[in-house]
Amino acid sequence: MTEGSTVSTEGTVSTESTIAVPEQVTAEHLTIGKYFSQQQEWDDEILLALSEYNAVTLLGDSIQKYPVSAEALEQTRRMIIRSMEDEFDNLLATAKDELALLGADSFVTKSSTLDVQLRRADSVAVSLLSDSCLVYGNINGRYLNGTTYDTVTGETLMITDIIKDMNRIPTIVKMELTSHMWTGDFTTETAVEDYFRDTPEDSLAWTLDYNGVTFYFGNGDVAEIGQHGRLAATVSFAKYPDLFEEKYMAVPDSYMVELPLKHPFYTDLDGDGAPEEFNVTPVSGDDGLSYESFDIYTDTETQYHCAEFPADITHRTGGYHPYYLKTADGKHYLYVFAEGSELAAGDMKLYVIDITGGEFKKVGDMHVAPGYVQADCAWALTDPNNMMLENFELMEETAAYRVGDDGMPMRK
Repeated sequence: MTEGSTVSTEGTVSTESTIAVPEQVTAEHLTIGKYFSQQQEWDDEILLALSEYNAVTLLGDSIQKYPVSAEALEQTRRMIIRSMEDEFDNLLATAKDELALLGADSFVTKSSTLDVQLRRADSVAVSLLSDSCLVYGNINGRYLNGTTYDTVTGETLMITDIIKDMNRIPTIVKMELTSHMWTGDFTTETAVEDYFRDTPEDSLAWTLDYNGVTFYFGNGDVAEIGQHGRLAATVSFAKYPDLFEEKYMAVPDSYMVELPLKHPFYTDLDGDGAPEEFNVTPVSGDDGLSYESFDIYTDTETQYHCAEFPADITHRTGGYHPYYLKTADGKHYLYVFAEGSELAAGDMKLYVIDITGGEFKKVGDMHVAPGYVQADCAWALTDPNNMMLENFELMEETAAYRVGDDGMPMRK
């Protein structure tokens, strides 16, 4: 598992800043690959144990430009491999013992999955969100963890490297949590303040995003939200510019962010300076082996959008792969890649929705997927103007695409 960067401090009352965001030098995108691996073992027709995981590394000229970060990410990838292989051995041993004790009718497959998502990847910072699920039988759950690197130095950043005054964070986070779609109750009146005061520095889950810093909360952290429930709060550059070190507010003019399913994401869709919430939630088919559609929930006037767009669940981390895109001219799109095999093995179908202004309008779909550098490594999608995609409709090998004027990918 990747290492998290965290902080814990006392909270005080604050108000939203009205200071203008300083003019920034535009950051440059990095060239990144995403490695995939899977282990499984069967006993006749019973799947005993399953492990799926991925990790990211720098590629191409980014390795030469940022060798220290390249080495840091490679070391993290190797650590993930060792950790997941050890986890698989434990899962398999537990599975064999349980199958012998309970028999096939009561047996549940033991699994461990880790999906590392890029929340930011540019010449200023690389921030990773590790989304993991564990099924041991007696220990089950979903966990989120964040790790952020300074791209130039390769050092793991602490939250205090980015935020100048952590005393203001509890009040801001509490306001953000209650300003969107979540309508639950905190465990106590001072739950958020207590959390930031009592949580060890290396246990806070956060990422540095293109538009601010996002804090993630699990069940019981500040509220009872269920084993697989999730809460998140984004403290944005636009609303609180004086809160952040100026260096980290320099971002590319356009960018893509891979989104975790069933988890809130915050960004300013209507240009008013305040972030809106939306999340992508899959709807399972009757066979349990596929998704029949995905729902989008948002706190804009649209509120809800349903897209009937089937996907095969070939892996525990598979099915849908949603991305949020922001273009340099201020447009916003949702790209959802759906796994399927209509045209070829490894085929995906892309569903494109224009979400500019908080409305949801389907633009179109096409048979494309992130292209592969090699058999176990795909190009990571972070730059809307340089997406390495494989086109199955035209039977073309991986090539560079950019977002067209209508939102659909087009060859460069």
